[in-house]
Amino acid sequence: MISINFVALLGEIKDEVVHRETEKSQVANFTLVTKQKAHPNAKIDWITTWHNITAWGPMASVVQHSKEGDVVQVDGAIETDSWTDKTTGLKRYKTVIKANNVTLMDEVVTEPKSRAAEVQEELDAPF
Repeated sequence: MISINFVALLGEIKDEVVHRETEKSQVANFTLVTKQKAHPNAKIDWITTWHNITAWGPMASVVQHSKEGDVVQVDGAIETDSWTDKTTGLKRYKTVIKANNVTLMDEVVTEPKSRAAEVQEELDAPF
């Protein structure tokens, strides 16, 4: 059986990037918010999803000085971490994106133009 665990996200950093050094590497944890258009019949216009991101090594240094509102692209894999809560003894789970690549974006396109709109702009442009 062949399987693929790959995710590509483009969104805004929310809250503070938590960066720390370990004995062998560095790690950064941050929250990335993505938005997608809702179904046309939905009562809301946008669906907002909050993603927990963990970046190790060189990828951690990419976001080390990032701040809330910065736009980044993250490529990685979905993983679920588990641990036993020391106070309750219950098993806890957290789904995270382990970043393989992090790219800081200069600007974000909020409403991508259709190719037809681009062609129309080219036709309307004066020569």
